[in-house]
Amino acid sequence: MTDMYEQDDHFDDEPEPYYFEPEPEPVVWADTEMRRPSGCWLLIAILLIISLLASSLSGLFWLVNSRSESGRPATVPLPRATVPLPRATAPIAQAEETPVTAVPSPTPTVSPTLINRIVYIDSDGQIVTIAPDGSDTRRLTEGATFFQFPAWSPDGSQIAAIGSNNLGGAVFVVADHSSKQEPLSLYLSRRGAPFYLYWSPDSQTVSFLASDVQGMALYLAPADGATESRKRTTGGPFYWQWTADSQQLLIHSGFSGPGSRLELLEAAGDKDGAQIAPPGLFQAPGISGDGRLLAYAEELTGLTSRVVVNDIQAGDSQTQPHEGRSILGLSPDAGWLAYISPDTPGETEFIGPLRLMNTATGEIRLLSRNDVVAFFWSPDGRYLAAFLPNLPGGDINVALPGKVRAKTADQNQMPTLNLVIFEVATGEGRRLFTFAPTRTFLTQLLPFFDQYALSHRLWSPASDALVLPVLEDGRSALYVVPIHGGSTQFLAEGSMPSWSQE
Repeated sequence: MTDMYEQDDHFDDEPEPYYFEPEPEPVVWADTEMRRPSGCWLLIAILLIISLLASSLSGLFWLVNSRSESGRPATVPLPRATVPLPRATAPIAQAEETPVTAVPSPTPTVSPTLINRIVYIDSDGQIVTIAPDGSDTRRLTEGATFFQFPAWSPDGSQIAAIGSNNLGGAVFVVADHSSKQEPLSLYLSRRGAPFYLYWSPDSQTVSFLASDVQGMALYLAPADGATESRKRTTGGPFYWQWTADSQQLLIHSGFSGPGSRLELLEAAGDKDGAQIAPPGLFQAPGISGDGRLLAYAEELTGLTSRVVVNDIQAGDSQTQPHEGRSILGLSPDAGWLAYISPDTPGETEFIGPLRLMNTATGEIRLLSRNDVVAFFWSPDGRYLAAFLPNLPGGDINVALPGKVRAKTADQNQMPTLNLVIFEVATGEGRRLFTFAPTRTFLTQLLPFFDQYALSHRLWSPASDALVLPVLEDGRSALYVVPIHGGSTQFLAEGSMPSWSQE
């Protein structure tokens, strides 16, 4: 992944001062009397936190110090106002803007075989699962380990999470049972702390990133713990997607320019793959379920970049030039590639209008002329959930590129976002929810949403709702937001929610 994963490997260097205010969500690094790690581990922790916050916040300077609205949004009917689309700038050539209107859609039928559960981290840093209606709460862990970023295995039987205690940083797996249990440790290190994980599609392997003397390392660990985790490759920044058969990984490492890589690696092998193309200005690559289509951005002469959907079987491709950094994602059926990038020439940021590229014809459709921060495909591919800043513009008083010192925004001044649902078939969008996101959601998940979309799902399995972490009254609250009408429902106090894939 990108700047978020550019870890400082000089662990013995004295870090520069960094000012940040604690947030209400649990953090990995424990400093309580009972859980205080060693001085060396604290130094590693400080460096990792500096790298995560300072670098990830660099992509968010467009957000302003705006005081969030007070009070719970629970049981408030969802607004049906449409999202305004001012025509201030011209879209890229061939783009056709689609209207934003409120059109009701039929509610899909929920299969009774769905697991349909949500995992999150509670105020004690423990792993909890819950039904979407707030029933059947299960606290899966208990003890001195603090957990972060839980992710469901695709089959819904297990949950992997990053954890830390006085022994170091670790990757754990725990089953979703009604009784507490001892999590299975797949990896533990005092120096090479893990910071992101992602299940293979067959639920047999947990892939994860950890800090390394070469910047970062990609590890593969069998979920049953039968053998030790294995370092597959090193580099950074690092992004990847598993192939549907769990045999290969399409990786993007090194961002763009000399030393960057865009390769297809054998999971069971130990050699690098052949370079597919010189990587352009983008983050996570995409691969279709049948392995036929590859999606990425390719570097052109003159430091320009273009979005590419490469049909490796037919030997042809669809391309579209873009400004700045582009963030992209293939639809579940691979019929469309959604991407955002700025319209302004010379712009370096990744936010911008939201567009669709038809992967067969190359047709470009403009869904939103307003800047979009992030988007997430629904599992059925019918909808795109987009997050748009609900602000006039500005700065949230955070670290910018090249700066180490920063003071994060006060929690009562966190920016707010609009959740807009676009129906792909018609291009019509509906604004459903305006909320103040938690700092973790804002500074860690959103800047790297294209990678997190592969591992941590906000959408329900039936594609009829999303789960979101909302900052209110200084606390992190979880809400279920239905997309076909109704009211947002308070679920629990907690952070880092993820919905099961089945």
